[in-house]
Amino acid sequence: MKTILCMKRFILLYAILLLLIPATLMAEDKSIEYTIQKGDTLWTISSGKLKDPFLWPKLWEANPKVHNPHLIFPDQIILIPGELLKDSLRGEMERSPGVRLNTNKRLVPANIISSRYLPAGPRKPIVSREVLLDSGYFSRSFVPEGKIASRDPDRTVFGNGDVVYVNASSRLIPDTKFYIGDKAEAIHNPVGENEIVGYLVRIKGILQISGEENGNTKGIITENLKEINVGDVILNYYPVSLPFEPVIERKPQLTGVVMGVGDKRNPGGRSDVVYINKGSRQGIEIGDIFTVSLGKSPHPFIGTLQVFSVFDEASVAVIKKATSEVNPGDTFGN
Repeated sequence: MKTILCMKRFILLYAILLLLIPATLMAEDKSIEYTIQKGDTLWTISSGKLKDPFLWPKLWEANPKVHNPHLIFPDQIILIPGELLKDSLRGEMERSPGVRLNTNKRLVPANIISSRYLPAGPRKPIVSREVLLDSGYFSRSFVPEGKIASRDPDRTVFGNGDVVYVNASSRLIPDTKFYIGDKAEAIHNPVGENEIVGYLVRIKGILQISGEENGNTKGIITENLKEINVGDVILNYYPVSLPFEPVIERKPQLTGVVMGVGDKRNPGGRSDVVYINKGSRQGIEIGDIFTVSLGKSPHPFIGTLQVFSVFDEASVAVIKKATSEVNPGDTFGN
């Protein structure tokens, strides 16, 4: 009799526990699609959808098409993995009184996470917006949305407020913004076979489509960082966030090579921009600091770099200190 009573109590307790655990936690691990809205960041999406803003690095990792976590734009679609949804739900349950789950997770102290990933606040930006845009966008392949054209053969240079024509393969919607950039520059690996490792486009200004005239697409240059020329390309517009100095300094144990010096200057000095051959897939983050060594033996230290923009297989850094000129082929590391 006592055994039957114990079994009944066990079954009742088991049933109560099942009711306490939401069905989503037991459901199949399915990802959901989310369309980026104006003003969204991975931080705010993680905060709203996952109830934990500190999950944004995992959200970025789950979306390899997002090359730079600080460069997402409206109407872009990302995936929110079901596993992250479950993780956020577990976090809520752990904070709920009377419910405790053993997730066997290795926890990182909150003060260590928040000090690096909290919104920038009053911290100092690593570089200005102008430098960030001018440093450009690095990609394995490059297909522009169109090119700047002119109906006047004597007019080939444009500036802020000028009306230009655009040659595009598809219809461009009025009021849509685009970046204007240089023609793609092939970046070569300065060591080994000297193969092309990607393409770099430097941003020169912003174009807003105004409509059509006699079947030709027109636009207005609403901002220019440099003079804009016939033949310059137009690229999808996305809002940019300034890269801020992290509170906790990181010096990852990585080594690599300087692939190029910004603005086609060769060599580079203090405050110049350089392109390095390691990116997010190798664990580089915005704010990381590296020492630079001369590429030739005996490889003396010649300066320091700080990363301010990160792509899949490459990053952009600014030279913080330089005791000698920095050239393609010099090495970086810690």
